Amino acid sequence: MRFVTYTPPPPLGRFVRLLWYYAAPELPDLLERVLPTGAMSLLINLAEDELRWYDGAAEDGAAEHVAADGGAPGPRAPARCHRLSGIAVCGAHAEHFAIDAAEQRAIVGAELSPGGAAPFFGPDAAALGGAHVSLDALWGREAALVRERVLEAKTPEERLRALESALASRLVRPRGPLERDPAVDFALGAFVDPSRAWTVADVTGQLGMSSKRFIQSFTERVGLTPKRYCRVQRFQQALSAIERGERVSWAGVAAACGYYDQAHFIHDFRAFAGLTPTEYVTRRRERNHVPLDG
Repeated sequence: MRFVTYTPPPPLGRFVRLLWYYAAPELPDLLERVLPTGAMSLLINLAEDELRWYDGAAEDGAAEHVAADGGAPGPRAPARCHRLSGIAVCGAHAEHFAIDAAEQRAIVGAELSPGGAAPFFGPDAAALGGAHVSLDALWGREAALVRERVLEAKTPEERLRALESALASRLVRPRGPLERDPAVDFALGAFVDPSRAWTVADVTGQLGMSSKRFIQSFTERVGLTPKRYCRVQRFQQALSAIERGERVSWAGVAAACGYYDQAHFIHDFRAFAGLTPTEYVTRRRERNHVPLDG
């Protein structure tokens, strides 16, 4: 397995959080559940000119087992497959979905910063929340040309540079550099402030905006409503706590991540992951990726 990352400098770095290359020829041929992160990504399959995703799986109907956190049966593989071109956009999600692990054997991606999609997708950015879209539907023939340039590069680092160049070209505007929305940026910073639990009312009060106007602006740029985005980020904080702990105390994770109690934590975890925290710990391949039963 090889994983190469690159953080682009400004001005691109203000809109793109990370470029990455992942190659794992040893991966088994199976489906994996991908958990929501709240981030939007651009993906390029290097092995074939197609990307596939699958609807989130329902719970297995087999006999239930009782886990330490009140667990239910593990997830089953979903049935419906959706096919995209080999370069596509995965919008900000608050639901899990599944992918072919085989496609991760050679893939390049760009993770956009929250609120950073507008330079690349313009008005279409608002409609990408929760969606998977072939990039040619947004960029036309240029999408295929970008994939070709990335494929022509010889090394992982050169491939990341090729993608960086393609994204940077979208920032060029005749009227000067693009700017992020300052109100949305303030909210994004406030929502991850460890010193206090900011609410939408707190943020709108600081900004002097109406709640309706703020929610509309935030959703258009991030792809999720503020409340949904905050729930996903709290879920991701819980995953970080799980990854750090050798012995996991669910009550401790719940308290550290701002849940009302352990029951609230487990309920929210299952809403986003489709499985319990204990099942995630025992089944995950890596963070946010869980192999599915056949």
